[in-house]
Amino acid sequence: MIRSTQETLFRLSNLDNEQQRISYQMSTGKKLQQGSDDANLYTREIYVDDKINVYNGLKVQMEKTNAQNNVSDSTLSEIKNLLTYVKAEVIKALNDTTDPESRAAIAVNLAGVRENLYDFSNQQVEGEYLYAGSDTQKQPFTKNADGSISYNGDGFLRKIAVEEGSYRERGITGFETFMYTSGSALKNEALNFDTDERILDQDSYEWKVEKSPVVSTSGNNIIIQSNEPLIDENGKVWTLNEAIPQLEDDEGNIYSGTVTAPILPATDYTVAVPNVSTTETLGKLELVKYDEDGKPTSDVLAITNGVDKAFQITTPNVDGVRFEAKANTFDAMDKIVNALNQVDSNGNVVSADVAKGSLKEALAEISKAFDAANTGHAKLGGRNKVFEISLDRVSTKLTQFNILSQEIGAADLSKVAVEAKALELTYTALYSTINKMNELSLVNFIR
Repeated sequence: MIRSTQETLFRLSNLDNEQQRISYQMSTGKKLQQGSDDANLYTREIYVDDKINVYNGLKVQMEKTNAQNNVSDSTLSEIKNLLTYVKAEVIKALNDTTDPESRAAIAVNLAGVRENLYDFSNQQVEGEYLYAGSDTQKQPFTKNADGSISYNGDGFLRKIAVEEGSYRERGITGFETFMYTSGSALKNEALNFDTDERILDQDSYEWKVEKSPVVSTSGNNIIIQSNEPLIDENGKVWTLNEAIPQLEDDEGNIYSGTVTAPILPATDYTVAVPNVSTTETLGKLELVKYDEDGKPTSDVLAITNGVDKAFQITTPNVDGVRFEAKANTFDAMDKIVNALNQVDSNGNVVSADVAKGSLKEALAEISKAFDAANTGHAKLGGRNKVFEISLDRVSTKLTQFNILSQEIGAADLSKVAVEAKALELTYTALYSTINKMNELSLVNFIR
């Protein structure tokens, strides 16, 4: 009797377990409740679920990227429209029939356009700047104390995953939208550039003018060649006037230290640093390469005097080298406004002829700025298309994995319904048996 009771309870426990399985499958639609139920099937479920999570993440990221790209695209279209308008207004101002009052009105108008361009340059989407380069949390364009506008970003783009282990560049940098190429040089060629221009190589690394480690302090001498510019402790650049000889800055000031010309056939000039204070220094200049993190590297190029511009370098004699000097679109806008107001960059009044000549130069520069923005817009369109195609592909894969997940892990509800009905009948039969067994007592037998 005891053994029969134990067997009955064991069978009842098995039916309870089966009831739990069927209830779980009917309520969740999933086949497995525990991974140990079917290790092989569970492994497949884990793999497919992992893929679904990965592609869900990729999809969300690319949808956000597409939204940013769309804003970049529309903003860049507006920027091109503004630059086109600027060119038309400058051409109008160059017409001899335009009087000074009209030019002044155009200057006020274009100053407003400059502010609109500045607002566009710092456009944000979801807390990220669109034209900042690799660091989208840093404001790309800021105003300096003198009112000029500088680019604080770099030439690199953020890379966004479009597939597992595969990344693509997103957006466009400030170098490609608000700066234009004023000069370029291939391998072993001379590049002339201004102090306000930025230098990029073929890999988008920036090269900056720095003071070299060769520095002389008060009371010492420094040896230079005729074409080597020098920089003092205040950041002022001095170049050699061989005819005198003496050092002069761009405003015609003369350096107080004595310059001694070489005795032929020597070519070295000696510059004496005045023994005025212990902080006075004079050093040579060089062009230093900066890495992606904004830190100087050991790669340097010697700087020499240029013909038409402040500095000149000779590019490395390596295949594939291309250096570009980038000028600021906002500087061109400042030049236009100043010329229309008939003043120079320092606010001093200039003649009408000088202002007109400056305006013609600025028109050529703003035309280059438009071309740069147009080229940048084309690059942006190509990058945006990559993400649109990738989003379609990821969405398709996500749909396929969701279907596969259903096929692998989903319970057959029709089968479960049949099993539930069979379980109900089994329960009924078992409890009927238990009831009959309970009636097999000694009392009932005596009766």
